[in-house]
Amino acid sequence: LAALRYRQGPNVGSPGSGNDFWPGPLTIDGTAAISEAECAARDKLYAISRSEIDEFVAWWDNKAAYPGYQIPNSIADWPAHGDPSQKQSYYLAPFFDRSGDGEYNPEEGDYPYYDLSNELCHSTTPTKEAEEGIVNGGLLADQVIKGDATLWWVFNDKGNIHTETQGTPIGLEIRAQAFGFATNDEINNMTFYSYEIINRSTYRLTGTYFSQWVDTDLGFATDDYVGCDVDRGLGYSYNGKPKDGDGQFWAYGDQPPAIGVDFFQGPYMDPDGSDNPSFKGDGKLGPSFNGDCSIVGLHGSSLNMQYGEDGELSGNFIIKSEAINGVNFGNGIVDDERFGMRRFVYHNNADAPGPYMQDPKYAPQYYNYLKGIWLDNTKMLYGGNGHISTGAYGPECDFMFPGDTDVCDWGTEGLPPNGPKYWTEEVAQNKEGDRRFMQSAGPFVLEPGAVNYITVGIPWARAASGGPWASVKLLQVVDDKCQLLFDNCFAVVSGPNAPDLTIRE
Repeated sequence: LAALRYRQGPNVGSPGSGNDFWPGPLTIDGTAAISEAECAARDKLYAISRSEIDEFVAWWDNKAAYPGYQIPNSIADWPAHGDPSQKQSYYLAPFFDRSGDGEYNPEEGDYPYYDLSNELCHSTTPTKEAEEGIVNGGLLADQVIKGDATLWWVFNDKGNIHTETQGTPIGLEIRAQAFGFATNDEINNMTFYSYEIINRSTYRLTGTYFSQWVDTDLGFATDDYVGCDVDRGLGYSYNGKPKDGDGQFWAYGDQPPAIGVDFFQGPYMDPDGSDNPSFKGDGKLGPSFNGDCSIVGLHGSSLNMQYGEDGELSGNFIIKSEAINGVNFGNGIVDDERFGMRRFVYHNNADAPGPYMQDPKYAPQYYNYLKGIWLDNTKMLYGGNGHISTGAYGPECDFMFPGDTDVCDWGTEGLPPNGPKYWTEEVAQNKEGDRRFMQSAGPFVLEPGAVNYITVGIPWARAASGGPWASVKLLQVVDDKCQLLFDNCFAVVSGPNAPDLTIRE
């Protein structure tokens, strides 16, 4: 297991106070190794912007129109290649290879790979590593650079011992992007993070989960609440008081915002040879349940379903309830389905309602939280604070504080709650505090040499009135807009041009 909580432990050297990740790519010979010197050499972020690439391509296409143009360092120094002498993959950061020779050379028109024409949308074009058999399952559409402004870096979990979790290193190489879009709407206030996760070890990783550990500190850190929206796959934090803070200049004050984390593109699910039906799709390209909650009880079964423009097509399909908040279900493509949020667990920095809901310290505790299991090895329960000692009434559940968003009781395997269904921190009568949450997706299998991809977004919204909960409601609207952006392969949709206006006197 590998995790990071930004050295939140009580003392240097104690569990939860160290690192499980280090800079740099790993060897591809099965040892999944890296030297200290190589870690230090790769300890950097590479910044690039869409506008730089647009200008570069325009210059390449018509050099006479750009006299004096010089290739910027961000393009010239792009980390396109690893070091084969260190047994690293030759291909590292994605680049557009104009000549197709496998070499990154901006002087020959190569550049950091933005999908400028959006031609890779939903394509199965392999990455260069996948073409050469270095990895299994690499997809160029997921690997390319995203956004209008981007930071790219590479890190691993084998650079040293795991002083954060005391866990056994796995052998993961992770290529990361942080990116944003320059727009005139809510998307301008958001950041996004994409991860290409490669298993460089010889281990077959079963029961694999990926999670964001989130300490929102929404303005003033100790007056927050958290919750989740099961249908959207959204975890969020909002203020527990009408006013954020006690007058600090850095606090939000009146009408504070809400912030969320969403698996807009979670990890790919294990293949099953089926285009698993969607939950709310239109049923044209593949079958859909049209919002019918029977999908929960039918999970894992095979069902003959109709689809098409007029329902003229039919076939047998394997049902997966992950369609409730996952993506790529019922789209006519076999085995491209991706998880959404599968667990939502909160814990407290201090003064937790019970000893079972505090910060994890050791690898098994982290892994249990990924699966919705408390520090005392009991499963999370519906109601109260999710534990029998804090007013929970059951049954076992996967999502804490969902409000009324788990319409199908998916998180309780189709069983209705044994008490009130509407469940929030306010209902639990919690005191606001310094909240953290873990929002996980999985399980899936990661074979040796296999790749998986994850993209999460951080939507933000601040309502003009109505109190903290009004900001949560606005956050849900913003999150829907974000999901459309992802479903459209990051193409920012522009509105129609303004009409021509003629004024006559």
